[in-house]
Amino acid sequence: MPTASNSTKLKPTDSLDTRPAIFGRTVTSTFRKMSGFKHQPPGNLRTGMIPPIVFGSLFLNLPKLLKLRFYLKKERKKHPADDVRILFYSDNLDETNGIANNLRNVIPYMRTHGMNAFLAGNAFNTRPCGVVENGYCLLLPRMFSMEQLGYANSELAIPRVGPVLRLLKRYPVDLIEFETPSPGAWLVCFCAKVAGIKVFSHYRTDVPTYTKTLVKAKWMFHFVLRLMKIFYRMTRPVVSPCKDYANILTSQLKVPENQVQILPRGLPLEKFSQNLRGKGTWERFNGAGAPTDNTQTDVVQSNATQVRIARKVRFSFIGRISKEKNLEFLNSVWKKFAAKHKDVELMYVGYGWYLEEIKKFFEGDSSVHFAGEQGGEILAGLYADSDFFLFPSTTDTFGNVVVEAMSTGTPAIVSDYGGPHDIVMDEAAGRILPIDEDAWLNALEECRKLYLEEPDTYAKMRETAHERSLKYTMESSTKAQFDYFRKLKKEAYGI
Repeated sequence: MPTASNSTKLKPTDSLDTRPAIFGRTVTSTFRKMSGFKHQPPGNLRTGMIPPIVFGSLFLNLPKLLKLRFYLKKERKKHPADDVRILFYSDNLDETNGIANNLRNVIPYMRTHGMNAFLAGNAFNTRPCGVVENGYCLLLPRMFSMEQLGYANSELAIPRVGPVLRLLKRYPVDLIEFETPSPGAWLVCFCAKVAGIKVFSHYRTDVPTYTKTLVKAKWMFHFVLRLMKIFYRMTRPVVSPCKDYANILTSQLKVPENQVQILPRGLPLEKFSQNLRGKGTWERFNGAGAPTDNTQTDVVQSNATQVRIARKVRFSFIGRISKEKNLEFLNSVWKKFAAKHKDVELMYVGYGWYLEEIKKFFEGDSSVHFAGEQGGEILAGLYADSDFFLFPSTTDTFGNVVVEAMSTGTPAIVSDYGGPHDIVMDEAAGRILPIDEDAWLNALEECRKLYLEEPDTYAKMRETAHERSLKYTMESSTKAQFDYFRKLKKEAYGI
């Protein structure tokens, strides 16, 4: 297991992190404190500090990188050819988001199944030093960090190179996969190329669309797009989780088609069970109090039609509460839908910079509830208690939350662009819709009627949703990934 340093001396007044604890993360080791630039606020021109820091760090460490190159070349010859050692690098691991959550599930699974996988990123600016969490996730000390433009509670960061070099010598890797084209990824990429390590990337974030949506300065979109073309030229092949974004890679980012690889993703589906439905989790957050025997599945016979009684039809959105998830659109649709029905409710689960605006928008609206950021069995229970899961995002390359919802048997209503619609597939497990208010309003009406008046059809939909989620198991996805990684290693080193 990797450890950072046993020489770290923290003062009694020091805190490992000034933020509230993040669910499921435990510090197991710390790096020693290191100096760095003061954390910076967002700013278009302030991003100009990033290139000099990246290239300055690279040149200052060139002698050490060249020395590491010769060391790794000798060490690699001693290592079994079919055993791949891989490092996954992502700047945003020290936050709560789909990328971090997915990687923090995948890497420990790989390690417990005999695969040599490591995970690294930057420590958030609220930490006085870098840390290792849960014995495998290395959050490196920062040299520089700034708030990400248009994206509160997320940051751009550059790690200190020294700890990276020491870790690569202590835990040599054959491949490095970059999850986002961030400043830290640029620096680690340059260092890896000098050190003779094969690099490639995974298109996990639709950065151009995020930039267009969240940043006011229009020139930033073209600037970011140009930088991404360069980054993905340096880090080929590029892995995509779905066909839509494979097409974006070839059309917008000019990655040759033979350099794009579609690979499945996997999630720990055993954490999300249909059996958690009806255990009272939803009632903890909608103000209804403890459930009674009538609140779960009571059905009465009326004029040969089965009609459900005793509780409202439940819809949910679970994920990061941010504008790029198309939540302004969802808010508008829900306002119109709920105005027509008193027997529906919507639960927002998660946290993000847009949360307070949504609360103000729905102030006084009893149909909307907020559960905050949740994890573990509470999160799984909220998925399971939902009758329908709403996910209007058009910027998700995959959609972890869609798979999680469907794993608990909850049908998903998603947009017709990006990764989520590949997961739902067709109307047997939910609905796939264009971003059009009338289309979504009609779908919500249809879903409400389906739940209230067609229980057998609805039950079949829940079963189909669950069955389709099983395509995304950890076992199948990690096997496919490591088969591909072995191929990359053989092509890169001829062994």
